[in-house]
Amino acid sequence: MILLFTCSKKTWDVIKNIFGYISICTPDDCARQRALLHTLLQWSQRAQEHNIQYWIAYKTLLGYVQRDGLLPHALNLDILVMAQGTSHLAELCTLNFSSDYELKLHPQWFIVEKTKRSYFNQEGIDFVEPNARFINRKDHVHINIWPMYDYNPNQTRIEKNSQPMLTEYDKNYKWKSSPKEWTFPVAEMFIEWNQSMVPNKFKESSSSHL
Repeated sequence: MILLFTCSKKTWDVIKNIFGYISICTPDDCARQRALLHTLLQWSQRAQEHNIQYWIAYKTLLGYVQRDGLLPHALNLDILVMAQGTSHLAELCTLNFSSDYELKLHPQWFIVEKTKRSYFNQEGIDFVEPNARFINRKDHVHINIWPMYDYNPNQTRIEKNSQPMLTEYDKNYKWKSSPKEWTFPVAEMFIEWNQSMVPNKFKESSSSHL
């Protein structure tokens, strides 16, 4: 399933104006980070328009905490969406947009274990871990959309009166649980000029940047 988006020249000018403040390691970082920030802006706008709750994660979150921006060597971005909310992405894929951006939803997103998913290379689905990808086709960068579960897929039973937990993949693609209160309610934050969402645990850092 694919969803296509477009962008405006005005937005692109805003990105160019703020780019002198972003840390880089190599000459290639500048163009890539510009594309990543623009892609995040496009995603954030569409997520807000269609009431999709998400928050940044993994190295994208690390870059926000450490640098109030992106890591210089970032090749893509990562966000989390509650697994049951993935059906909203499927609904978005039925809409018609322009050719600048596309949303690719894994046909087997409802299967929890990545080892039980397949690649669909002919459809451009060359991933199995994320549930979806929001892709900037022009600049060849993307946002990985990872699932967050309100249960532990490896847990066979839930103890009574247990603390509400959320479970996600860790950096080694193993299940990792954390208290639900660490994430919700998510808080608004800014990566450079770009409004997005951050887990509740980091909302104090978020407030200091506003």
